[in-house]
Amino acid sequence: MRVLLAAPPSTARLHNLMPLAWALRTSGHEVQIAGRPKFTETITTTGFVAVAAGTDGSGDRLAGESDVDDLTSYAALWRPSLVVWDAHAPAGAEVARAVGAASVRVLNPSDDDGPAGGPVPDATVNCLPPSLRAPEDTGHLPVRYVHYSGPSVIPAWLRRKPRRRRVLVTTQDAAGLSGTVLDPALFDTAARLRIELVCTLAEDQIPSGTTIPANVRFFDAVPVDAVLPTCAAIVHDGTAAQAMAALTNGLPQLAVGASGLAARIAEHGAGLVAGQADGPALEKLVDDASLPENARRLGAEMAAMPSPRELVPELARIAGSRAR
Repeated sequence: MRVLLAAPPSTARLHNLMPLAWALRTSGHEVQIAGRPKFTETITTTGFVAVAAGTDGSGDRLAGESDVDDLTSYAALWRPSLVVWDAHAPAGAEVARAVGAASVRVLNPSDDDGPAGGPVPDATVNCLPPSLRAPEDTGHLPVRYVHYSGPSVIPAWLRRKPRRRRVLVTTQDAAGLSGTVLDPALFDTAARLRIELVCTLAEDQIPSGTTIPANVRFFDAVPVDAVLPTCAAIVHDGTAAQAMAALTNGLPQLAVGASGLAARIAEHGAGLVAGQADGPALEKLVDDASLPENARRLGAEMAAMPSPRELVPELARIAGSRAR
């Protein structure tokens, strides 16, 4: 089966498609990924063939008329049986309709069921555990969330077992937790707690005059997939990928500038939300025993969902039904 994926010009949303893309490929299907011309280099870093579509613009969607025209022309030649599209790449739905392919939408964890009157797919794939879904998100194909963040290298320090409970402080954009977001009192609290604070921030991003205790370490970046299993908790900037990665590992989380997803996680007692990462929030994050208990409960709910590979036969069935 030939499968064309449509991705908007967003690295986070492309990464959300990767586990399913790899599941399709390792099941023997041919997979290509369409995106804006300037986004194709990002696509090829995932190991897939990129198809340039439309023109580059400032928007975060693949939805314009030129996007549809370019993709339709290509799809008419390549003849995919299935078009899988991110909710911010509805051009994929139009292309599927034009060439008679099956149409499957993939929701990002931060998405709802989509606006009324939008493209209607043959199926919608949703990685949120049932407890975190909106009431209207019914009839979706469930799939287990698998975190993907691109190529990385395991550093030497991560090969050693931490001597204290490790807390990761990270953001999608490291500058997002600098200055006004990180309260200097966070480090005073960290000094009193028996934890190791690992921060993906440069020291010059911390407000001047801040005393950095010995149990705080700074790195330009860390491989999230590798570090989270060694952690007791995570502080992040509210992005869906970080929130879901924390739940996958059964970790309590403190979301700064929280998204709707992080707020729902907090409502289920598996995390906290705050305007900034300060001392009291950090202390509650590592000392409240109910937070990891609830995070593990949601993590177990996610683990019980079908894997991306287990979803592939259903996608093949949908494509076959459309062909008939």
